[in-house]
Amino acid sequence: MFLAAGTTRIPMLRAYIAVFSALLLVTMLSVHPGLAEERAHPVTRLKDAKARFGAGILSLVTVGFAAMDVGRLHQSDAVPMPVSIIAPIVFAAALAFQMWTMIVNPFFSPVTRIQAERRHHLITEGPYRFLRHPGYLAMIVAIPASALAIGSWLAQVPTAAFCAVIVRRARMEDAFLRRNLAGYIDYMQRVRGGLFPRLMTLETHPLGLRKSATGERCGRFP
Repeated sequence: MFLAAGTTRIPMLRAYIAVFSALLLVTMLSVHPGLAEERAHPVTRLKDAKARFGAGILSLVTVGFAAMDVGRLHQSDAVPMPVSIIAPIVFAAALAFQMWTMIVNPFFSPVTRIQAERRHHLITEGPYRFLRHPGYLAMIVAIPASALAIGSWLAQVPTAAFCAVIVRRARMEDAFLRRNLAGYIDYMQRVRGGLFPRLMTLETHPLGLRKSATGERCGRFP
């Protein structure tokens, strides 16, 4: 990133690298040892390899281009001061949220597979009470925030492609887990939100049931 920028004297770039490095270190020290081993030596499938490669390249392009923009090109580096302050906070919050996800879920592998050798089972605690894919949500918040934290508007262009890759991967993972992980179908019915929390407007029905805004009755919250 410093090479792309052509200098090490950009405060926003230094702050970004410091925040990223600190949270990455805390995550590495906090996750389950089995997860660390799984992430270090994943059993890669072709579809996963393509998705991981695409997401990795797009994230590197985002931060690399942002650094080049603020250090060399100066095409879209006029980021207002309030945004420059808020973006690193949002970025740090997204990484912290992903760290929470990885601590709660010892099966947070970069590969979509059932880790039978580690007695893979459904995780419904922590952020998984509200979302089926909290880690992916953290990614699609962190990467756009990265571009603004470094100080570039144009770097948002590759983030759009990155987010599209992540959304597609979340859908593929839902389909895979629905077929292969015990209890996941029931979990999808209870936790309707995939990447974003899904809220429903409910009112109490005279018979003690719940009635949704669309008129459907249900005996429990989604």
